[in-house]
Amino acid sequence: MSARSIATKAGLALVVALAAVPTAWAGLGESVETIAHDHLALEGRALSQTPMQAYDRHEIVTTTGVRIREYATRSGTVFAVAFSGPSIPDLRVLLAQHYAAYLAEAARPRVNHRAMSIESPGLVLSIVKLPRGFVGSAHVPTLVPAGVAPRELR
Repeated sequence: MSARSIATKAGLALVVALAAVPTAWAGLGESVETIAHDHLALEGRALSQTPMQAYDRHEIVTTTGVRIREYATRSGTVFAVAFSGPSIPDLRVLLAQHYAAYLAEAARPRVNHRAMSIESPGLVLSIVKLPRGFVGSAHVPTLVPAGVAPRELR
């Protein structure tokens, strides 16, 4: 086999390997630098950033009318997410490493099928089914900046 043939096959193998690597999103607890990827993954049609006193709010509006807000510390970590609209956005993207905790809680039997809450040291989450859609929010208590009340992150 020629050196050129080996190099071509190695290059092809590298491309295939990179295509198989999962994409990193800027979900809860992740870096703010990849929020643009969330915009694409969630089929956003608008993306805006609003500087607040202690954090930045990044808002994505999807093609289906869901408003998603990602709250990031000044040091660049997403510490909270919130959404409202006619459907629930892809929570794998929004919750990132905390998605497994959500799945475990969602699998539990519950009496109220219109609301779900999780309160643990690593994740606080609330999702409510409304007559015409959903509202939800999640935050990591240890990442919330000092002086920020989680109730304002809606």
